[in-house]
Amino acid sequence: MASNSLQQQIASMRQSLFDEGILDRQHFIQVEYLEDGDDPNFVKDYIGVYLSDSLKNINAIEQALEAKSLDVVELEKCLELLKDDCLNIGDQKVADEVEKMLQCCKGADMEGARTALSTVKQEYNTLRSKLEAYHELLEQRAAVAPKPPGKRKLHSLSGNKWYVVD
Repeated sequence: MASNSLQQQIASMRQSLFDEGILDRQHFIQVEYLEDGDDPNFVKDYIGVYLSDSLKNINAIEQALEAKSLDVVELEKCLELLKDDCLNIGDQKVADEVEKMLQCCKGADMEGARTALSTVKQEYNTLRSKLEAYHELLEQRAAVAPKPPGKRKLHSLSGNKWYVVD
């Protein structure tokens, strides 16, 4: 009974992520298609890696903007990584705001980039709070689900690619 209730909560929260425009349905469903019987926790792991990597990228962006000698190339690299992470999971809102920051950087408008960062962080924090709640439900489901043999592990992004190691 508890398992059925948990599944209903997960389905309801997932639908809410789509209805509120937090995640793009098509992109997120592509992530879900990667989950199978051999790795029933793929989506949970993917979200966990996304949350970890995206926060690191936002912190790196903040540090780059606060540095005495601004390294625009490094800043743009961090912005591109964050944008790609967002698009991979289906977060168009943050990706759009990051693109605005990139345009500011390319136009040498560092003050505009600093201003845009606050909007990026606001949109990201909204996404993060919703995804963390969803991730927690997936964690609960994983705790009660039978463990498959030889589980794959999902690792961080590197060069805009997710790596799965058997």
